[in-house]
Order: sequence, then structure tokens, then C-alpha cells
Amino acid sequence: MRGKLIVSTAVAALALLAAGTALPQAAQADTTSTPVPATGSFSFTTGPGILSTWDYNNIKVSTSSPASYSTKNNGTQGTANFPVVARQQTATFTGGQIRITNSKTGEYINCLNPAVEVLVKVVDCVMADKTNKRLFTIAKIGAVKTLNSVYTTTTSYTGLDLKITDQATADWMNAKLRTNTFSPSVVFATGELVSTYSK
Repeated sequence: MRGKLIVSTAVAALALLAAGTALPQAAQADTTSTPVPATGSFSFTTGPGILSTWDYNNIKVSTSSPASYSTKNNGTQGTANFPVVARQQTATFTGGQIRITNSKTGEYINCLNPAVEVLVKVVDCVMADKTNKRLFTIAKIGAVKTLNSVYTTTTSYTGLDLKITDQATADWMNAKLRTNTFSPSVVFATGELVSTYSK
């Protein structure tokens, strides 16, 4: 990946791409292995004070199906949820889109089909121009649990602290949205990833 305009052809063979949707090639994913269908979800909830700061700066969040977005605690926190569609080694691929918009200028950033790579602790997105971009870093993983049954394995990661990847990415987002809201030093959300796949 690393700056290349790559979309995984292996993942493209899976269910989500049957509908013509692109998935990112996860960072460091084993390109010799084949992605397998999976179910589950990847979700994250913004931390206290994040939405109010974004609202003050005219930054809004929305999602497109099959992802969803909702607020809680009187609108002070927002939760985005993405269905899991495939897994490849330590990379988990999801469906849907999150859009971050400057409601004053109308400019926006789309993150399509986030891929969560827990080994290198990053979240990659397919951008509007079909390139991959590593928008988020997983600063910390709180806990990992694996449950094996006869036919399937379920793995859950909780307490995923999410940050903007680095200063260059924050600068890019700020320039794209004409704001100064984003910083790599802030944990903006805490997430959870659960995936079930056949053995």
C-alpha cells in the first residue's frame, strides 16, 4: 500500500465487491493468503467533548449504508458502525462509508469501507478517487478475546483508542475541510471490532 493506488484484487472477489464496491488493501496484509468471508462489526464512539468541538467548527459526521451513525448522551457523543464483510490474516474489511463534512463550506472527506489492521494498528480507507489512505491509528488495544467453536472463530478487540494517523494526515484533513480542528495528539474515539469467520 504505502502511497500506492492499490485496491486488493483478492478482496475484490468477495461479497461486497460483487456489488461493485472497492475495498482497501490492508497495510502489511499477507498478499499470499486469500481473504475469507466474515461477519461482525467495527464501531467507534467519539470521546467526551469531541462532537462539541467539531460542531463549533462546523464539522459534521454522517454515514452511508450499510454503515450507520447515531448519537447518545443528549447528542454529545456519536457512534459509527460498520459491518464486517471479510478477513485476511490480521486485517478485517468492513462495508459502508463515513463522511466528515464542513457544513459551512460543503467540503467533505469520505472514508469508504474501512479496513482495520490490528497487527500494525491502523485503519485504512478507500478515498473518493479510489486511492487508499491511512486516516486513523489505533493508539491502544484494551483487550483481545478469541472464541473457537467447531466450525468458526470469533475474535473481539475492545478499547481501540483511535487517533488521526500523524501530523501530515491531520494537516491534509484540515486543509481539505478548511479548518484547524484535527490533531494527531487527541484520542477522538474508542472502538470495538468483532469478527466471526470459518476455520
